This record gives sequence, C-alpha cells and structure tokens, in this order.
Amino acid sequence: MTRTLVLVALLAGCGDDPIDLSGTYQVQSHVGSSPCGTDTPVTMPAAYLKLEKMNFIADYFDVAECKDAAGTDCQSGGLFSGLFEPVDNGWRGVATTSSGLGGRCVLGYIEDTAILNGSHLVVEHHRYTDDTDRPESECTTDKAEELGTSMPCEEHEKIEAEKR
Repeated sequence: MTRTLVLVALLAGCGDDPIDLSGTYQVQSHVGSSPCGTDTPVTMPAAYLKLEKMNFIADYFDVAECKDAAGTDCQSGGLFSGLFEPVDNGWRGVATTSSGLGGRCVLGYIEDTAILNGSHLVVEHHRYTDDTDRPESECTTDKAEELGTSMPCEEHEKIEAEKR
C-alpha cells in the first residue's frame, strides 16, 4: 500500500502547469471564411493580439485585437468568448447556444483555441450552426454540445502571430 501511495503522489506532481499565453503578439496572417471552406485574407485585420489572464470563478484568457503594439487601443471579445480550458500548448473555449419557437430551432457551437509554440501563436475560431425543425425538448444547449463540430461550419478564422 505504501508503494501505491508514493506512486500516486509522484504522478500527481507530474502534471504540466497550463501554459501562460499572456502578452502582446504581432499579427503575421489573418484569414477567414464564411461559410467555412476556402480561407481568404481578412480585410483590415488587427495589427496585434493581446492575451490577458483573467479570473472569474476560474482562470481564463481574454483575447483582444489591438491597433497598437502597446496593447492600449484594443477590442476585447469579453468574458463569454474567453479561453477557459487548458489544452496542450494552449487554451480552448467553447460556447453553445439554442433558440427557437414553433419547431424551428437554431443550435450553435463555437470553439476557439490559442496554441503557442515557442513565440508563435495560432488562434482559431470556428462557429457551427444547425437550423432545423426539431422538438422543443431537443432545442437545448446540451443538444448543441452533443452535435458540436458535426453541425455545418458557418465561420472560420485563423490568426498567426509572433510574441513581441
């Protein structure tokens, strides 16, 4: 039993700390498509991204698009578009939506990721939607989460940037 406890204690200490994405990054490329498919350069992309670690019940990262290198003239996505889940080399955020009346239901699944390799950051945004007739009992955010990326992809954006 002692060996088991020692092994459990050792394994518990081996977990990786979530990566810190904090900082300002200069945008190298910003492409997108709607509906998803063939990405093209985004018109008037932000020059910089600023990622800031925040806390609301738990840690998360806010991603803001900025006009200046100092990160003072920025537009933030806000709390509901943050990155809340640590993943390998980055963070991920998922949001689900549902709305509908009289049988018509629109489900939404949004997934954002920010992955950092060295000083190179890749931020991706996907928005999936399903607009079909379904019973009211299936017009829920749980159903949107269940369907997730199997719904048609309506929007994709990819930003590549380098840490300053």
